[in-house]
Amino acid sequence: MNGKTAWPVGVIARYLTKAAEILADPEATVDVRKNRDFGHSYDCRGCGVGGSSGNDVEIHAKAQVHAEICRAVPRPTA
Repeated sequence: MNGKTAWPVGVIARYLTKAAEILADPEATVDVRKNRDFGHSYDCRGCGVGGSSGNDVEIHAKAQVHAEICRAVPRPTA
């Protein structure tokens, strides 16, 4: 993983999942976004789990904890 893959629009932080570490797959991430209407949200690109919070510190902590245990692999697009 070289960390040079472009982040999707609106993503302000990324956490590599356990699957990313095991498989060296830079696409297996948990992405954090700042929402227009309310706070921040995160979504896992592997398993699809996500959440939101008005507290940016809390959402980063939740995203990181999820990333540390998630072993799901993103669904192939091709």
